[in-house]
Amino acid sequence: MIIDPESSKEIVNEAKALAPEVYKDVAKPALQEVGSVAGRTVKAFLAPLRGLLWGWERIEDFVETEVKKRLDKIPEEKRKSPEPEIAVPLLQALTYTAQNETLREMYVNLLANAMNVDKNNVVHPSFVEIIKQMNSLDAKVFDELAKINAYQKILNPRITIKGQGKFFTGATPEWYAGWTIEGYSEFDVSASLVRLSKFGLIELMFDRTAGKDGYDSIRSTPFLRSILNKYQTGNADLELEIGGTESIVYVNEYGIQFKNACK
Repeated sequence: MIIDPESSKEIVNEAKALAPEVYKDVAKPALQEVGSVAGRTVKAFLAPLRGLLWGWERIEDFVETEVKKRLDKIPEEKRKSPEPEIAVPLLQALTYTAQNETLREMYVNLLANAMNVDKNNVVHPSFVEIIKQMNSLDAKVFDELAKINAYQKILNPRITIKGQGKFFTGATPEWYAGWTIEGYSEFDVSASLVRLSKFGLIELMFDRTAGKDGYDSIRSTPFLRSILNKYQTGNADLELEIGGTESIVYVNEYGIQFKNACK
């Protein structure tokens, strides 16, 4: 996180102010003393956020520069003012998300497309709310899925006891397609897939397959093999294997529209 100079000064000032306050309150009841210290500390922790909240002047300069790059590629006769139900909440959201490069790009692309006559049937006000609910991981997972316009194989893996129909709960992610996003765990990606489904952008279809080929390669990934080895080591008396349900995931029509509006 980058902290601007003014926020840094605020933290330093708060720290300086904290020391005399502690000594001054020594004779007071413990509960009151803790409350005073805690109050100061919370304010100091929150101070860096001031630098992340962009004012309209900064938003206006940034948007003008970035949107112009995109509008320059659009014939002048195809340009128009964006609908307020898209532009207003979008610009408001940028005041507190502009520091997130991934989401910022999606917002700017959406705004530029809202100013393109040819994109009228693609851009929708609900897309602003979807981006507002996303984090960087969600955006990256969706981008990965949206590279393929077809059913994609995904597994609901389990570490099972062979021949007994029993399995270890919580050992594996709920959904696993055989890949992850750098900097995030497979469990993080699984949770993101569920969120994207809740947003209405993708379909997670449990126990539905698109052919049988490909699932074995997911089961044999180093990630699942390492989990199996861990449980085999801790349960030497049991015969364990990687089981689970073969399923599919795909980006639906709404998700495809969202992709086209935000790229």
